[in-house]
Amino acid sequence: MGSRRISKIKTLSATWRHPTEIQFGVGRLRELPAICWRLHLTRPLLITNRKLSRRPFIRRILASCHEQAIAIATFDTIDSEPDGAMVKIGVNAYIVGRYDGIIAVGGGSVLDAAKAVALAATVGPEAMWSYRLGVSAQPSPLPDFPPIIAIPTTAGTGSEVDASAVLLHSDSGTKISLYHPSLMPTIVLADPELTRGLIPYLTATTGMDALAHNLEAYCCPGFHPVLDAIAVHGVRYVKEWLLQAFANGRRLEPRVYMMAASIMGAIAFEKGLGAMHGIAHAVGGIYKIPHGRVIAAIMPFVLQFNRRAINGKIVNLARSIDLPRHSFDGFLDWLVTLRNQLGMPISLKAVGVRRSDIPQVIQAALADGNMATNPIPMTQGKMEKLLHKAMSGRL
Repeated sequence: MGSRRISKIKTLSATWRHPTEIQFGVGRLRELPAICWRLHLTRPLLITNRKLSRRPFIRRILASCHEQAIAIATFDTIDSEPDGAMVKIGVNAYIVGRYDGIIAVGGGSVLDAAKAVALAATVGPEAMWSYRLGVSAQPSPLPDFPPIIAIPTTAGTGSEVDASAVLLHSDSGTKISLYHPSLMPTIVLADPELTRGLIPYLTATTGMDALAHNLEAYCCPGFHPVLDAIAVHGVRYVKEWLLQAFANGRRLEPRVYMMAASIMGAIAFEKGLGAMHGIAHAVGGIYKIPHGRVIAAIMPFVLQFNRRAINGKIVNLARSIDLPRHSFDGFLDWLVTLRNQLGMPISLKAVGVRRSDIPQVIQAALADGNMATNPIPMTQGKMEKLLHKAMSGRL
């Protein structure tokens, strides 16, 4: 990489304050000890998973904090599908260790689990389920909520800038979104270098999730030109950079823009999401399938289902991201081509969904809070037709 290109990448560093403080840029991980002191954290608990806990950058985090007299400890038993039992173990570790804040390092599962630990440590592991998204329009304040520093290691979920946490509820077999304003991380350290070298499989799955967040937020009903503008630009970044990140995981510039696209998608979906995420959460509650793969499988079918309500928006989006054809079909063709180039599944059957489980998927999807902002209201009959097409893979 030439010196001029490296110099340009170094300028892609800034501190944003929407919706929380985001310290974005290559190499900013080194600022963590200063952030801890700023938040008066002297005994933070670093929550991650076992694979990440063995990475060199985690060792650098621990060493730099200890050098600054910060008594940091690690809890690394989070897996890919965090549930209430796992959160309860984390809460116990947090309380017994008498920690004063949380540093969450990982992808969406780790970040969501860490936020849930903070919530459960404040209100109790059983009471946390009462904070289900959509149950309370104005949740009461939570005093003494621990500060959360979020450090994402993937570019897709955007959990680092979201005030919710998705957990598997083992008893019901469904994924539940917990929500409270306090779940918004206090500070985000978004260092794209941590995603450098992410394997193509994870680059693709998380990248499709970032695309879905921007796309669904843009398409959902409601007048919010500010978030629409963010979402459109997020889709553009995915179009320009996802395939480059997928093809060469060591290149830093695509990683910078994909991390930005991920954050933009999560900011934009403050406006809402839709059936893509409602169905993906339902499928994810039954099968242990990466969220981004389900999103990729279902995305074209949901777009087609919503066509009469979003046709004009998609035409404008196709024009805004410079597709060759400024039409709904032109956008759909680009999306399907991108999915194929990334090696993503083309149907729900291809990701392992069984026809015998479709009634359960329908029930869980219709109950998902994201379904309320789908552009076309969903019924059981409509859902059955949509999932029939998605199982076959024929648009």
